[in-house]
Amino acid sequence: MRGSIDRVMDCTSSNFDGIIALVDPNRSWVARWNHLSSYHPGIYASHVTGRIPEYVEDELSQRGITYYPRDGTEVE
Repeated sequence: MRGSIDRVMDCTSSNFDGIIALVDPNRSWVARWNHLSSYHPGIYASHVTGRIPEYVEDELSQRGITYYPRDGTEVE
């Protein structure tokens, strides 16, 4: 997404509920539960209104990356 403001706008949302602060994602049970253990330390939304575009989901899938929606539409 670096260098593409359109891509950033397509893949981000200002509508969210709750946050998760990760200090050590590899050791955090919260990170494991939310599929964030491979993420960098930081602050993440726990529930987001809306989803990323289908073309982005397809690109992630082609790269072998599993997309976990944060909008509550998929139950694990």
